[in-house]
Amino acid sequence: MKITRKIYQGSPLLTWFGLANFMVFLVLLVLSFFDERTLLGINIWIKPIKFCISIAVFSWTMAWFLGYLPQRRQTKHIAFWIALMLFVEQVIIIGQAARGEISHFNTSTPFNAALFNIMGLAILINTIMVFWAYRLFGKAAHLAKGYRRGIRLGMLIFIVASLEGYVMAAQLGHTVGASDGQEGIFFLNWAKQYGDLRIFHFLGLHAIQIIPLFAWFISPHRTLAVNLFAFFYFIFSLGTLWNALLGHGIYFNDSLFSGVDWPLINFEIPRLS
Repeated sequence: MKITRKIYQGSPLLTWFGLANFMVFLVLLVLSFFDERTLLGINIWIKPIKFCISIAVFSWTMAWFLGYLPQRRQTKHIAFWIALMLFVEQVIIIGQAARGEISHFNTSTPFNAALFNIMGLAILINTIMVFWAYRLFGKAAHLAKGYRRGIRLGMLIFIVASLEGYVMAAQLGHTVGASDGQEGIFFLNWAKQYGDLRIFHFLGLHAIQIIPLFAWFISPHRTLAVNLFAFFYFIFSLGTLWNALLGHGIYFNDSLFSGVDWPLINFEIPRLS
């Protein structure tokens, strides 16, 4: 297929790494049906499964993008460090799940804290690699202007969302207003009744796919539409962060609207006499 060939040409390493993550995803998915252990209220393999999917898609996305850049030596360095850092991340996440331990925000023992700090360093290096690619795309004049802008803005929002992870690390959790492990929506497990910092993290990280796709299909040659889409996408994402910081869940409760007068809600139809 043309798409797979394009991805492979961009970075064979990231192509194989993404495929490996999809294969591990299938293994863990089957394992989740036989291993009934739970952690924070869900099957222990759900989190590794989610990371397998996300990392596989990200790896192929970066392979696709790197294929546009003529600086082959630099792109190989970027691909190598991305694959290595995310491999380290996955080994820790899967290993901790197998041990029945949470991987993120776990400082219960010196060993668990060391693993958590290693993951933080790995993500920082991965983010730096994306920023390196972002800088290289500033010189990619051979690409259509709108599409190139979409790639760069997607990377920029990705970087912001990646760094937001350190906000969660600082408070050793992703839930605002309660401890982690609250009732969440299906699979993603975002808290229903409390603030969840992972929503902005998710939306921002996947801007690296969504915004370039918008540019590719809607406005590859003009930047205005891409700029507006990226702006409103980022504002919407920030809205989920603000909502989470206020401690509000995605299932709004009455406290969200306390003290607010809603004329349409309070409107009563007059009776006919």
